[in-house]
Amino acid sequence: MATEQEPRTGRTVLPTASRWLTLLLVVFAVLVMSRSLSEGIYDIAFANLALDLSGLVSTVGLVYCVGYGVEVVASIAAGPLLDRGNPKTVLVVAYLVKIGVFVFIGIGSTFLSSHLWAIVVAAATVDLVHHIGEMALFVLLPRILDAKTLVRVQGIGGTIRSAAELLSPVAAGLVITLLPGSRALLVAAGLQVLALAVFAGFIAVVVRQPGSAHPKSVHAQGSGATTGVKTAGIAPEEESAPAPLPSRRAVARTLASSPAWRRFLTFHALTVLALSTVILSLLPLMRETFAMSPARAGSFLAFSTIGAIIGGLVVAKAGPEGIYSSLRWATALAGAGTLTAALLGGSQWILAAALVLFGLGFTVYLRSAGLLVQLRAPAALLGTWHGLLDAVIRIVSAGAILATGFLFDRFGGRPVYLVFGALLLLAAALWATFGIQDQQNLGSTPLHPAPAPAP
Repeated sequence: MATEQEPRTGRTVLPTASRWLTLLLVVFAVLVMSRSLSEGIYDIAFANLALDLSGLVSTVGLVYCVGYGVEVVASIAAGPLLDRGNPKTVLVVAYLVKIGVFVFIGIGSTFLSSHLWAIVVAAATVDLVHHIGEMALFVLLPRILDAKTLVRVQGIGGTIRSAAELLSPVAAGLVITLLPGSRALLVAAGLQVLALAVFAGFIAVVVRQPGSAHPKSVHAQGSGATTGVKTAGIAPEEESAPAPLPSRRAVARTLASSPAWRRFLTFHALTVLALSTVILSLLPLMRETFAMSPARAGSFLAFSTIGAIIGGLVVAKAGPEGIYSSLRWATALAGAGTLTAALLGGSQWILAAALVLFGLGFTVYLRSAGLLVQLRAPAALLGTWHGLLDAVIRIVSAGAILATGFLFDRFGGRPVYLVFGALLLLAAALWATFGIQDQQNLGSTPLHPAPAPAP
């Protein structure tokens, strides 16, 4: 009888697991879409409010600059809090704070919506809690998903977010037309409410994974787990209190003293410096170098987004095994797209193809690098680990973006793009030297848990 039932059992379990994964991906896709649309709407709404109140374009830059600064602070300060607390709770609080700010300005206070300082403070507050929420989700996902599912979820998330970037400017324009001024923030608040509800549904789907009825404690998990739901984010009451976690300074010293993590941070900073600068200067390149109209240049940005949409699917398909090779070939692909745009971008068909290549490489690289940190950093210190790395990357990128504006004005777009394209190819060559030993050493710092003894 047993031999007759086993095939039936196999036929029953596999479709159940497949349906669970499909439901998980669909719910996460809705979560990312609602979050991204809300972000696109409130970014444009805050910028419009600042411009309307001051009449100066420089105030829009002020809003974004302050927001960028508080994100760096959040990266450094919030990491240890996420490691010691519950990232799920932090994420929920981040949603509630954003909803409160949007509703308060949207309908609760004409005074706040008519003063520039209030808009700057509100935008900075939203950027702060939004970034902390993003960090909380970054820390939470590896705790509740196995490695293969995590890669699929993050890949699909990248695709959906890129699709939202196509939709959000249109949605924001429509919303601001129908609800001018601060009232547009009410729609952003509604989307945040939707995202909060979908997040609750996502957690409910996670804990119902077939064969994972008894999740482990966050602090009991090992960083090398590869199957099943790893935790629900709440430790059972009967477990003893976890050991004190190392300080932020101890984590920083470990990162600085680990040759593998130093190489990773150096290569990663160089790559992101070039990628972020290229993506943020595409519009000036097309308008100033290729003499495109503002409308046509803006429409051509969609080609890089198309590449990004494809990139997310590539990451999801490749799985955990493809992360390291992706760092190399995705960087090279982005470099090839950058050089092609600089040298042959006068032909609009070639420019479109170059933007697709760049968008593809851009998304695959960033998603793969983020997954590498999620899978190789110590699980109990992921918030602090990621926060320190993210702060360094943001500071380096901000300086590069600022300098690029002056270089554009001094030398023109084509020479600048040739330099950054060559820099990306150099980074790809450096990633090619990041061998198996480096990959293994990422997971063997003094702060990583000791490997379990062989049975």
